[in-house]
Parts: sequence; structure tokens; C-alpha cells
Amino acid sequence: MPKVVAISKAKNLTALPNGRTSHKGVIPTLGGVGVFTGVVLTIQVAAILFANYSQLIDLMVFNVLILLLLLVGLADDIMKISPKRKLAYQLLVASIFVIATNLNINSFVGLFGIYKISLLSAILFSIFVIVLVINAYNLIDGIDGLAGVLGAIISIITALLFYYSGHFFYCLISLALIGALIGFLVFNFSRNRKIFLGDTGSMVVGFVLAIQMITYLSLAGNNPDKEIFQNAPVIVLALLSYPLLDTLRVFCVRICNKKSPFSADRNHIHHRLIDLGLKHKWATSLIALYTIGITLLVLALNHLATNVVFAITVPVAIFILVIPFAIQNNSGKIKFVLPTL
Repeated sequence: MPKVVAISKAKNLTALPNGRTSHKGVIPTLGGVGVFTGVVLTIQVAAILFANYSQLIDLMVFNVLILLLLLVGLADDIMKISPKRKLAYQLLVASIFVIATNLNINSFVGLFGIYKISLLSAILFSIFVIVLVINAYNLIDGIDGLAGVLGAIISIITALLFYYSGHFFYCLISLALIGALIGFLVFNFSRNRKIFLGDTGSMVVGFVLAIQMITYLSLAGNNPDKEIFQNAPVIVLALLSYPLLDTLRVFCVRICNKKSPFSADRNHIHHRLIDLGLKHKWATSLIALYTIGITLLVLALNHLATNVVFAITVPVAIFILVIPFAIQNNSGKIKFVLPTL
């Protein structure tokens, strides 16, 4: 990561502050290159030691696709590419992965009364989920530490789920991402050698997180009676609830304001926390605690039916995430008001 910081500064690959950013000064933006290197190299070693033949074939597909996303991210960070073109690459990567690896969401494990779904529906829905997670994760990368901390927390919980279900190679993939993100966070929080993920990193990390979710749900669909896979869809929704609900809210605001849902602004929940006077690290900490709390709530309710857990979790998540918009900070005086969209 120090070499990435040095090269970014030498080549002027940096982010300048503007009206919608929350940072000051000129900051390197290619932290994703360091994360990519850490993740990919570690997974290759893990594969040599622990992967079976089928997993090795899937890993070859994964390697090609994550490299493609890295190149797309680099092109966007350096030259800027249109959202439509970026979306086209994401759809291509997601489609190849789902079709080539045969990892897909083939069951809702009883959520909404749905169990097994057709192969075509499973493929299309899985592609949609991968693209959704990549973009939702990209959109939360707006303050120091948030994308890195949230990615690490999600991967820690996913690593535990894979470990206790006996899928050790998948557990090691999650651990590889955790290690790479911790290495990034050391510099992301640094004053003198600060670096951002950039689109390079947010797409790479978002893709790895999406693959973890797809793999866990695929295993759940094939082993629905295992306790570790009970309520799997709700567990995944809880882990991803912050980026998903924040993205849904921001898109609704932009559409209501007659803007493109992909236009940039400062309407995210983390921006609201900053505007209320919180420092980046405290805003990140609150969102991290929320993610841990809502996931622990789902795990604590694991003995209940999937639809019951869903009906409890979603209102709780929405209620917590609208609290920042029910608070106003006027001249240091905090008061609560009814939140608006």
C-alpha cells in the first residue's frame, strides 16, 4: 500500500475536494490496487492448500473477472467512463460468473413462501444481486473508513458462517478480504499517507462481497435443513442492509427531484451524520455498530420462521436508519423532527 500511495502521488492520480465530497486536500485514489493484490495473492495460496478441483476451476473464472473489474475501475478513476458503460461491464462480469461457476441463488429458503426457483430465474436474479451489491457498495464509499470497515465486518460474519458450515476454502476467501481491508484501513485513516479505495477498490471489494453472498445463499439452497443456513436470505439482507437501504433511499430522492438515480450528491445517510457534526470515524463506527446489531438480531431470531424474522428485521432496520434525518442540529442544539424522504 505505501508503494501505491507513492505511485498515485507521483502520477497525480488523486481526488480533489468538491461540493459533494467530505475530505480536504489532495488524496490518492488507487487504494483498490493494494486491496486487489492482497486478496488475489492470498486466495491463490489458499486454493493451492485447500481447494478441490471444482473450486480451482471456479477460482480461475474469478481471477479473470476480478481482473477485468480492476481494469474498469482503473479506467474510471483515471479517465472517467460513463455509468452506462460501467454498468455494461458489471453485467458482463456477473453473467459470466453465475453461468460459468453454477453458483446462484436457487432458493429463497421459504422467504415469501418461495423455496426452489427455476434455473433461468436463479441465474437472472443472481446476476441482478451481484450488480446491485457492487453499485450499492460503491455508493457508500463516501467517508473515511466506511467502505473498508463495513466490508471487513460483513466478511468476518460470512467467514464464521462458512467455517461453521464446514466450507473452509470459502472461509479463507472471506479472511483474505478482511486482511486486505485492514491493510487498506491503516492508510485510509492515516493523516500523512491517506488513500481512498476509488472506483477500482469499491468495485473489486463489492464483487468479492457479492460472491460471498451468492455462495452462501447457493449453499443454503442446497442444504436448507442445516441450522447454519436457516434464514439465510434474511441474514444476507441484514449484512447488506445499510448499503441496500441507503441506495434505495438515495435513488428515490433523486427520482423525486427529477434527476438521474446515478447522479452524484450528498443525500447519503453517512453524509447526514457528517452534517450533524460527527467526525468520519464516529459516523463510520455508528454504521458499523448498526450492521453488527441488526445481524445479531437476525441470528438471535434464527429459531423463528424466515418470514417472521424478515417482518421483524426490516422495520427495525428502517427505523434506525431514518433516525439521522429526524435529528436537527441548529447552533449546537439537538432536536428531533419528523423525517422526510
